[in-house]
Amino acid sequence: ENLVFNKTEEATDDMLQRTAYERACIDAKKKGLPPPRKPRGKPVNKPRVLFDYDKVEPKPALEPPTPSSDVAKNHVPNSYQNAKLTHEKIAAIRAKATTAGKDINIDYSQPSDLYPESFPHFVRGRDSLREYITSLFTSRIAIYDGAMGTMIQNYAKKNKLDEEEYRGEQFKDWSCNVKGNNDMLSITQPHVISGIYKEYLEVGGSDLIGTNTFSSTTIAMADYEMEDYAYELNYEGARLAREACDEVTAKDPTKPRFVVGAIGPTNRTASISPSVEDPAARNVTFDELVETYFEQVVGLVDGGSDILMVETIFDTLNAKAALYAVGEFLEFSGLDIPVFVSGTLVDQSGRTLSGQTGEAFYASIRHAKPMCVGLNCALGATHMVPFVEKLANCVECFVHVYSNAGLPNAMGGYDEAPEDMARNNKVFFENGWLNMVGGCCGSTPPHIKAIRECAEGYAPRKLPDVGRPKMWLSGLEDLVVDDVHNHLGLPFLNVGERCNIAGSIKFKKLMMAGDYGSAMDIAKKQVEDGAHVIDINVDDGMLDGLAAMQKFVKIAVTEPEVAKAPFMLDASKFEIVMAGLKWCQGKPIVNSISLKVGEELFKEQATLLKKHGAAVVVMAFDEKGQAADADDKVRICKRSYDILVDEVGFPPEDIVFDPNVLTIGTGMEEHADYGVAFINATKRIKECCPYVKVSGGISNLSFGFRGVTKIRESIHAVFLHHAILESGMDVGIVNAKEMLALDEVEPVLKVACENLVFNKTEEATDDMLQRTAYERACIDAKKKGLPPPRKPRGKPVNKPRVLFDYDKVEPKPALEPPTPSSDVAKNHVPNSYQNAKLTHEKIAAIRAKATTAGKDINIDYSQPSDLYPESFPHFVRGRDSLREYITSLFTSRIAIYDGAMGTMIQNYAKKNKLDEEEYRGEQFKDWSCNVKGNNDMLSITQPHVISGIYKEYLEVGGSDLIGTNTFSSTTIAMADYEMEDYAYELNYEGARLAREACDEVTAKDPTKPRFVVGAIGPTNRTASISPSVEDPAARNVTFDELVETYFEQVVGLVDGGSDILMVETIFDTLNAKAALYAVGEFLEFSGLDIPVFVSGTLVDQSGRTLSGQTGEAFYASIRHAKPMCVGLNCALGATHMVPFVEKLANCVECFVHVYSNAGLPNAMGGYDEAPEDMARNNKVFFENGWLNMVGGCCGSTPPHIKAIRECAEGYAPRKLPDVGRPKMWLSGLEDLVVDDVHNHLGLPFLNVGERCNIAGSIKFKKLMMAGDYGSAMDIAKKQVEDGAHVIDINVDDGMLDGLAAMQKFVKIAVTEPEVAKAPFMLDASKFEIVMAGLKWCQGKPIVNSISLKVGEELFKEQATLLKKHGAAVVVMAFDEKGQAADADDKVRICKRSYDILVDEVGFPPEDIVFDPNVLTIGTGMEEHADYGVAFINATKRIKECCPYVKVSGGISNLSFGFRGVTKIRESIHAVFLHHAILESGMDVGIVNAKEMLALDEVEPVLKVACENLVFNK
Repeated sequence: ENLVFNKTEEATDDMLQRTAYERACIDAKKKGLPPPRKPRGKPVNKPRVLFDYDKVEPKPALEPPTPSSDVAKNHVPNSYQNAKLTHEKIAAIRAKATTAGKDINIDYSQPSDLYPESFPHFVRGRDSLREYITSLFTSRIAIYDGAMGTMIQNYAKKNKLDEEEYRGEQFKDWSCNVKGNNDMLSITQPHVISGIYKEYLEVGGSDLIGTNTFSSTTIAMADYEMEDYAYELNYEGARLAREACDEVTAKDPTKPRFVVGAIGPTNRTASISPSVEDPAARNVTFDELVETYFEQVVGLVDGGSDILMVETIFDTLNAKAALYAVGEFLEFSGLDIPVFVSGTLVDQSGRTLSGQTGEAFYASIRHAKPMCVGLNCALGATHMVPFVEKLANCVECFVHVYSNAGLPNAMGGYDEAPEDMARNNKVFFENGWLNMVGGCCGSTPPHIKAIRECAEGYAPRKLPDVGRPKMWLSGLEDLVVDDVHNHLGLPFLNVGERCNIAGSIKFKKLMMAGDYGSAMDIAKKQVEDGAHVIDINVDDGMLDGLAAMQKFVKIAVTEPEVAKAPFMLDASKFEIVMAGLKWCQGKPIVNSISLKVGEELFKEQATLLKKHGAAVVVMAFDEKGQAADADDKVRICKRSYDILVDEVGFPPEDIVFDPNVLTIGTGMEEHADYGVAFINATKRIKECCPYVKVSGGISNLSFGFRGVTKIRESIHAVFLHHAILESGMDVGIVNAKEMLALDEVEPVLKVACENLVFNKTEEATDDMLQRTAYERACIDAKKKGLPPPRKPRGKPVNKPRVLFDYDKVEPKPALEPPTPSSDVAKNHVPNSYQNAKLTHEKIAAIRAKATTAGKDINIDYSQPSDLYPESFPHFVRGRDSLREYITSLFTSRIAIYDGAMGTMIQNYAKKNKLDEEEYRGEQFKDWSCNVKGNNDMLSITQPHVISGIYKEYLEVGGSDLIGTNTFSSTTIAMADYEMEDYAYELNYEGARLAREACDEVTAKDPTKPRFVVGAIGPTNRTASISPSVEDPAARNVTFDELVETYFEQVVGLVDGGSDILMVETIFDTLNAKAALYAVGEFLEFSGLDIPVFVSGTLVDQSGRTLSGQTGEAFYASIRHAKPMCVGLNCALGATHMVPFVEKLANCVECFVHVYSNAGLPNAMGGYDEAPEDMARNNKVFFENGWLNMVGGCCGSTPPHIKAIRECAEGYAPRKLPDVGRPKMWLSGLEDLVVDDVHNHLGLPFLNVGERCNIAGSIKFKKLMMAGDYGSAMDIAKKQVEDGAHVIDINVDDGMLDGLAAMQKFVKIAVTEPEVAKAPFMLDASKFEIVMAGLKWCQGKPIVNSISLKVGEELFKEQATLLKKHGAAVVVMAFDEKGQAADADDKVRICKRSYDILVDEVGFPPEDIVFDPNVLTIGTGMEEHADYGVAFINATKRIKECCPYVKVSGGISNLSFGFRGVTKIRESIHAVFLHHAILESGMDVGIVNAKEMLALDEVEPVLKVACENLVFNK
């Protein structure tokens, strides 16, 4: 319609675009390719978010933008006393100059009363030239001079001016020809130059004249071998102009004349290659240009210049170097000297020789705050008109033109007469485009006179009003960021990510191969696809980043289709971005700087970027790390803003904050709010930091969904829509080609994206992962020519679970933490502390082989029962229950633990000699290896040091409990020092010294008894982590070896007088489980009740142990040991621990502690938090009521503990959580409360994946027989992806060594995060096989299975062993007579098993899973027909009579007769499970989750058939 009736201007373009699309569809179909994306048509630009500062009306400008220096802003007059400028760099220039030693004048101040004070008079040293120029340029069009070269040529036509005259007397013997070196005439023929100056002043009427110094740089003078004369040439050129101006001014002081120090472009170009073969070649560097220009500036100012003019710019990078040099000089001198800048557009393209438009040229140099900007040379006035107009419409300062007298004729001369040139300039005056006018090549004093007369009566250009500042970037073309809309109509700057090694594998390969030409094609394609700015990042460990960045930029600036866009120079190392910046003629963005380097270096880097005129990305990092939540993002950005704007003077509009777009959809709860946190933070940052931009690397957001572009770009579309249009996000690093508009996202997918980005539902990540898997499967199916897979179901509605009477009991207040099942613990029997009576053979054997054997050592610590009063807070060993005492203490106040032993030993060593000799002591003086660093042995060799530290913590810190100096006192750790035999003695002495210190301090104040905590460290080996990168199944220690070493440690600690045992600094939970097993064995053998504490270590902000567990999973793995107190220590400072402590406090059933480090380590490995800092950082724990005990770890000292104690006073301790119905709590790397689970169909049911069971998967069996454990892991991962909550592992096969296979599988599986995050079900027909697997499993698994078919005694033995290991157990409905088939037998056997387990073994009922045998139906045999309904009915009865148990079954057994037809089998299962779960309370099943059907997915007719079969209707 539009085309036929010509309704719109775009009708033809729209139809051509659509035609190209249809043609591409035809081509794609022919080639078997997917169709291309449909054209969008012209987007409608959406409005940007406006903030209060956006609504301020522009105001009239009173002057051009001023430099940020105080002297410029305050219009401080230049003193013109240059002799006082003594900065070392200025002094060095003068010292090496050819004028050195000569008596030259460099001061030009004038008496303050020389002329009247009011404008138009001017006196140097009294008046601000900045103010004067503003008054002059706003009152009339000022007059500049004309061509120096033309006048010299004219002089030579009338007077002899050949080689001899150029040389003069001074250079008569010069080694090369110098004719043509016009600048040297200031030295050799000063009268000629002075005469020309005066002609322009007197005949032309110039207000300002340029110095004869166009080529007076070391670089340009190299053509004449006169580099050494650069300073003198500039000095003399300026001095002669100064004298001429002063002479003419004196004749008419109402028209002062000014010297403009002319700074030419040199004869080299920093942006253009001198070689057609090598676009990266250059014949000059930025730093070389800065050096040569700095020398020129010193000479010009010393010669008396009033103004500095960087002129005839054909390569803006040269000009940027000149302006950098000027800026350095002004900083070193403390002067305010106005700067003018004049560009040269070489032809009617309106571009410089290096390719920039006039607007881009201005955007590139405006950071230097020139007072006047304009154009000169190359063109006559007539040809300049469109370009002057554009410049006048955009420049914020004054504008000038000094054109040529037309274009050159065939002889190189200029034909425009004065009146012609004046007439051609008239258009500038009539349009009010200029504040200053002059002439360039071909112009003479008469030309200037004619132009002056023509300009009279015309008003000068008005300075544009001052509005809100905007970011103005440039490549070859300019780009005002605040006015941009992208190709989707969003007010958003697309920064192309594909020239970033981290953003494009293709680009990375090209860069590694050195194929810069093809890399340029990627850059061009990004611009074509909608990138406004090109991100350039060459960070890679295998690449020389410095060289690669420079080469890329040098080539890129020569490629017009690349260089037209501004660059984002992106690197992790600041020196790399700086190297790139020095080859970039435009105004780029530098990515990035941040406060993580500290304030001082941050300010240094920002100052340097400001001098170069770059915009900057500032990351939301500070000294403490990366901001993750909204508050931290805002806080760091606001702090950075205040420093940048208030202290550095950085333009706020050139600041781009990157508040860290972090990955969502990882499955980790702490990541779920990252998207919404960014969006919320963006708005707050924009509100409190006027004019800044907010950016982010958008691909980070969806990193977890990489490989599926549709999903990623849909997430991005939702995120960007809200971040841009609601919060004001301005910039993002994106793949513009793949971006989607919000209305292009599928409706269902859009909802899923909204849920994910805004963390609207707990299932958002799972839903998106499911959809991603589907999209990935669609891609694979398409490649293979297969039909598309089943579409994801979407979010299921969770169905209620069956409730039994015991589920309805209300929780009750806890009176104490959960107690171990021993009678002594449950009855609070006091420890007698008469350790000599502990004579169990294993304890006795430890003592007998110890190095203390035969020595008369005390191991009894009982106290007289009447030593102290009986009531709390007094305590007497042997009389009082420590379990009761700790409960009273921990519920009445926050108890105080000690701080770091290692830090205190280091501090002692700083003040006292503590070297190898002292570590050895007398006893070990001849030891066979070095022992310095073995702190535990100081308990033997330097006991006074250790006792002193103990007492300091007790007396200065006020600790209620102190840990023994035994962190490494195991045979395993002591092997490093060949001191394995001393393990018992080290523990004994470490505890004994602590016992003595505690008793001594307690005696001084018996109302505050002090207790010894036997410290049991992690050893230096890990049972869950392979020491070999080649072999994930390798281990350097076994569970049994750990149990043995820990048992010996426990005996020594208790014999030394420990009150409590603490398994601490757990980075591998399997080590901790071994330690707790050893503790349990000791308590069983000794018959004592000794409280156990457990302390985990989360190694970083992931909130996980080194072996990968979350804090909650760690607790679930060790809670079977019934620790009295659980908490976290080490690795992190208190601030970083906060979210993890909160999670632990919300789930732990016992008491909770923290003893954090004194912050994070500094670069030297030390800790910087002072006592008051550490106390303040711990305060959040007290305020929230999360703790019962607090202390310190690495970096903490008694003063730290004292400060923490004082801070904790007055805060109530954590209340024990109420005691509700017990639940099964499993763990892998993550925890899983079985009673709270719903599966992917919304059923309250635990999916146990069957595919890692040799009996359940032929593929798995083949892989295991072949020893292909890697591929077997892929099956395990797939099960978790498909919905398995638990992975069943069964390697039972007569042809396989089950013991070895189970161990190897588990050892590898625990190292695979996507497998190990799920708990395991260890499944075998032989009990020794599941036990072997159990000893390699750090989490809490289910063991499948035991039963009464082995007899009661062995059944109880097996159950007792599993209880000690903390495993849940499947109990089969078998007894000595065989398998239960009917409902009554199922219930009978399960009830008998339950009574034995709960009443006799003390097995937790919630950890019992009964399997009443799912047997096969549909066999045609009548006796099998009721097997389905019998299981369903038995399930309900078992659940009723066996409180808290689970009921499970192998579901595939049910339909075994229909194998080979998945649809039939899964339909039968769907009907069976629906009734078994929702009517009878079945909890668990071994299933193929991927194939499971919901009841409503079963075809109606088939459903009826299944109902009939299952219920034998």
